[in-house]
Amino acid sequence: MKTLTDPLLFALILAGAAFSQQRDAPENHRPPLFFREAWRHSGTPEHPINQDSVSNPNLELKLYGEQPRPDPNFGGIWENKRNQPLDDPAHTFTGTCTRPCGLALRDKSNYVDLTGFAKIVWRVKTEGFHVLRPLIKLADGTYLVGDHSDGYTPDWHVSEFTLFDLRWRRLDPEKVVPMTGAQAGWVTNPDLTRVDEVGFVDLLPGSGHGNGGWSDVASIEVYGRPVPREAGAHQ
Repeated sequence: MKTLTDPLLFALILAGAAFSQQRDAPENHRPPLFFREAWRHSGTPEHPINQDSVSNPNLELKLYGEQPRPDPNFGGIWENKRNQPLDDPAHTFTGTCTRPCGLALRDKSNYVDLTGFAKIVWRVKTEGFHVLRPLIKLADGTYLVGDHSDGYTPDWHVSEFTLFDLRWRRLDPEKVVPMTGAQAGWVTNPDLTRVDEVGFVDLLPGSGHGNGGWSDVASIEVYGRPVPREAGAHQ
């Protein structure tokens, strides 16, 4: 029987140990925070959301579906911060959307690489049958909605999810519904190396003011690697 004193066996053990130390786990390369947005409240309890609602100066607000408009004929996504509860954060509100609506944020200087362990972390709350789904726009102009969803909770909660294991469908950015015809079905291996915008969609119309049905987002964090935009990048 061979023992550790056997030179060949001892050499093999050392080689195996060295190989084990050299292996590089993918988790060692989690991407950094690309951006974080927690909305800037204007002081008005509820109002149509606009660029002034964005606290991060590097981000551009992109709205999909109907454009926000004030009462009495409200529409689109609003920004809100209630007096009660006392710790209520500033947040987006889709109850004022009379049809499906979406919102995305675009870094002015960089695309984001959302491959590997890239992830989204958002603080959300929904009412009724509404769910929030991730929305991305690729560098080539393709809009995708992911199959991750966050539904009803009685209080704010933080949800975290990676993107590499999601399934995606093409989204019509005007109607804010999944594409039909030749564009329908699951998208196989979308190119997530250059993502232009990141946000969310609510595929149900809101029920108006009150507690009928809506979705709220208080903050969103995107973890991915910045990719500098080239001159003349797609808008």
